[in-house]
Amino acid sequence: MTGPEIDALPVGVVRVDADDRIVETNAWFRQWAGEETVGRTLCDVLIQVPDFLEGTGAVSTMMSRVGDPERAVLVARAADGDGAVLTVMDASDRYASGNRLRRLHNLADRTQIRLQLIMDASIAFAAATDEERLSAILAATAAQAYQAEESLVVLFGDDGLLHRTAGTNPLHGIFPEIAVTGRAREPDHVVKVSGDAEAEALSPELAAAMRQAGVDALIAAPLRLDGVALGMFACFFRHPRAFDDEATPLAEALAGQAAQKLDAVRLQRRLEHAAMHDETTNLPNRRALDDLAALADVSHASVIFIDLDGFKAVNDRLGHELGDEVLREVARRLQGSVRDSDVVARYGGDEFVVVCDTDADGAGEIAERLLRAVEGGYGFLTEALPIGASIGVASAGAGRGIFSVDHLIRRADQAMYVAKSRGGHQVAIAD
Repeated sequence: MTGPEIDALPVGVVRVDADDRIVETNAWFRQWAGEETVGRTLCDVLIQVPDFLEGTGAVSTMMSRVGDPERAVLVARAADGDGAVLTVMDASDRYASGNRLRRLHNLADRTQIRLQLIMDASIAFAAATDEERLSAILAATAAQAYQAEESLVVLFGDDGLLHRTAGTNPLHGIFPEIAVTGRAREPDHVVKVSGDAEAEALSPELAAAMRQAGVDALIAAPLRLDGVALGMFACFFRHPRAFDDEATPLAEALAGQAAQKLDAVRLQRRLEHAAMHDETTNLPNRRALDDLAALADVSHASVIFIDLDGFKAVNDRLGHELGDEVLREVARRLQGSVRDSDVVARYGGDEFVVVCDTDADGAGEIAERLLRAVEGGYGFLTEALPIGASIGVASAGAGRGIFSVDHLIRRADQAMYVAKSRGGHQVAIAD
């Protein structure tokens, strides 16, 4: 096989024996291999890889150089006695193109799957009626999309702090919660961490926490709407995980959908709250009291009706703004003087109603306590404008056998007028 003609060929020629051990090579192959290969087995020099040339016949295989996955050759094998002669042609460009096509194909498959996930999540988000359900959908969808072992959703509450609403946090108790809260308010982009080096570059404290928790990688996305931080979601991986180019757009899409739905859920909650609560005092309003009247079992209930004395003078002399402050202070005092199970509502104007589960004697004691609370001093008012209360009390089962909240309210209202006709600043009990 040796000779100037063989060495001058623009392809490699390799002779192997029956054991596939290289016996002889030409100049092209020696230069291509870059090392002495005679005496070595063929599999020590070349490894077989998937064939991208379908239909070229059984003698054609695609092989790459051991230790250099970017270089590849096309090998044609022909029997030669007990051994074989291989014709070797450089196919690195074709191999690289095939790899790119395969990566693109895989990316297209992943993109299709993720697109379907986004569409499914959009449908599920639309059906969510509260933050807990919305968070659960987001956590499950994110974990599925990234094939993560754990996922987490945290949302900012009314107290300004993050609260876990779905999923699990493997860094809980390791990475300071206050640091998580601070970081969730800052970024407006997806954060990806793959491996210890990237974690160290981002935050040594985070890297230490990830090592302690056994987390190798994570991806986190902020939930923001119109520049306002609503929370974030994160996925955690306990195995090495690299993120492709679609990882960030997917996280942004899920976060965007969730943020919009979260804003809608909170708006609906605020509207429902506003419909059932007084704007000035934030107490349940008359509509909420009507609903309670329709639903409550009041066989042992009592109603306390409170009308403020001296309130009109405050409004007339000092204005409605200070009058509203009086109403808010009265509401705080009433709530602070009853049990958690009792309902304090603003009935209208300067009138308040308390519904409590107690008999006539208990209601009378509560009413006296409320009277003292209302008539305490108000630091923002002068002594010339005292605030007092006329209070009426009605209890179910007493007097005329009353068994509805609405009837109790009317009877307590009548008793309140008795107290006011007697000069106010006192409690009157219904017949």
